[in-house]
Amino acid sequence: MSSIVARGNNIFVGAYYGSEGNNLPPPWKVVQLCEKYNIRRIRFNEPNLDILEQFRGTDIEVSFSVPGELIINQATNQTAVEEWFDKYVVPFIGEFTINYIVVGDKVIPGLDDNILPVMRSLQDLLNSRYLGQVKITTMVGLTALGVQTPPSSGAFDPNVLENMKGILQFLWGQGSPLMLSLYPYDAYAYTGYTNISLGYATFTSQTEQNPPIRIDGNLYYKNVFDEMVDAFHAAIDKACAGDVAIAIGETGWPTEGNYGAGPSLALTYNLNFKNHITSGKGTPMKPNIYIEGFIRSLFNENEKPEGESQFYGMFHVDSTPIYPSVFN
Repeated sequence: MSSIVARGNNIFVGAYYGSEGNNLPPPWKVVQLCEKYNIRRIRFNEPNLDILEQFRGTDIEVSFSVPGELIINQATNQTAVEEWFDKYVVPFIGEFTINYIVVGDKVIPGLDDNILPVMRSLQDLLNSRYLGQVKITTMVGLTALGVQTPPSSGAFDPNVLENMKGILQFLWGQGSPLMLSLYPYDAYAYTGYTNISLGYATFTSQTEQNPPIRIDGNLYYKNVFDEMVDAFHAAIDKACAGDVAIAIGETGWPTEGNYGAGPSLALTYNLNFKNHITSGKGTPMKPNIYIEGFIRSLFNENEKPEGESQFYGMFHVDSTPIYPSVFN
């Protein structure tokens, strides 16, 4: 781990590059923005050849997904997996670092029967080209859990448990983390978790002087993010599939929308999130670990559903910051 730490915090934290907007800058300008603001990792959903081409020859590390609409076919069609791999992976081998190939973005529950076969097929293709450094994973949200609170009671939805066991065994065998989509903002602004204060949602209540907000047996919580992560740690432990690590595929705070949205709070949350996961403190259930994560999003996306979903951008479409960058 020490060799990774020496490369700086930005090796652990990247940005989600969403593309659901009709006014977004061209990909070459996005690469310039990443280089200017020291964003060393990018994750986007569906791979796009025009975007991938612009990262060719850079030292920016890239992660992308197998789109959900392709997964059912790929689960039973090896040729379809090979064609996708030959189109989106092979041309860029050695051109930039691929961190993660994410098989499905929050498609569990739903497509959980199909995830593992695609993972195995892609892993075989990676192994055939000695690309063991590329990690295969899938991304799940809180809907994959049947029990969320208290964290120690965290458990996967019984309807997906058997498939999750297989997925987790695969991840454990490959040394890959399970990727999570977590939004403390939603816990604060809407329902799900009760009595969530703004400080508890934005990490600002976790100073040494402040007492814990939640106590779960011998676990003491000062932010809701740790609660969410530890619910998954507990669920993984209950699945008895190995001590699978966790990475945060997306998190963030909106600059417009319901109460609690705004640029200053988005800055507070994202900066505190970065500092928290790169501190090496881990979570109450899994202390003394670093966590990788991606902050959503580079830009606001005006073609996403109306509401906060459109306003997670950190930069205006002219590449100027909406609030001071957390990456410098």
